[in-house]
Amino acid sequence: MTSCRMSVGNALDCAARHEFLESIQVAIVQLFQKKPLQECELVQVQDNVRNLVESEAGPLIYDFFKDKLLKKGMVILREFMKNDLGLVLLKKMSDQWNYFYTQILPTLQAMLYPLPNKDVSIRKVTMLEFRDVVVLKVGIEDTLNSVAREDVPTQIIQMFLVLQGIHDGFPPSENYARLERLAAKVINPYLGFFGFYEGSSKPTIESSLKPTTKVKHLEKTEAYELDIKTNRPKSTNPLVTKSLHHHRHAHGHLFSHILEPLVEQDTVRRHSIDTSPRMSAVGS
Repeated sequence: MTSCRMSVGNALDCAARHEFLESIQVAIVQLFQKKPLQECELVQVQDNVRNLVESEAGPLIYDFFKDKLLKKGMVILREFMKNDLGLVLLKKMSDQWNYFYTQILPTLQAMLYPLPNKDVSIRKVTMLEFRDVVVLKVGIEDTLNSVAREDVPTQIIQMFLVLQGIHDGFPPSENYARLERLAAKVINPYLGFFGFYEGSSKPTIESSLKPTTKVKHLEKTEAYELDIKTNRPKSTNPLVTKSLHHHRHAHGHLFSHILEPLVEQDTVRRHSIDTSPRMSAVGS
């Protein structure tokens, strides 16, 4: 393990900081390249992060990860499928999502756990980057317009539901709205932030809220406040609530299923349910 060299004033010297930063960068990039960690490498990276946090460079580490390393890693994942469409794209995206969600994401959280808490956690900022740089920068929208709903892999449905549980502000961003429309194409019925969908990307009952073009990341907002007694999200739009109540009576058993909110990193995921057997294979 790299030794921790100290200079006058108990600060890491420049050479040591560079060495620690380089080891972190290499480890994270190799993680996105699907190269396994070497023996004791995770502990080394954690120690190097901790040493940098305690140095003068400490306040910059989170931004360096978010603005440089994370974007570079997501581009690596996207390159594998950037020119594909149709079932080929869905298969490759399923594989990339599965590896990202089960291997890359938890390993990144373990590597960077010594970082001080931020308003936007490592988990949340990583998921948002996967949404914005990978999912929405390939031909997923054209693909879902050209394939049958039953041909969409369950991993893709899982991906939509998990990513829809990551909120990026209030009102949500245009990218959040785009993902909601994608989810509504393959999950029927679907109750999203911007309305109620029945197999189409256009809601049959539309919310009065519109997506924002301003980028702002908030952990908790009024829109996602939980009712402690029922553990259900409080409605912030009485007009939508009234419309949905009317729609329920007009369509009989359509809303007979009671949906518990699915929580992802302390935020409520608003979604509907597919009662077909194939959905039982989708994890959360």
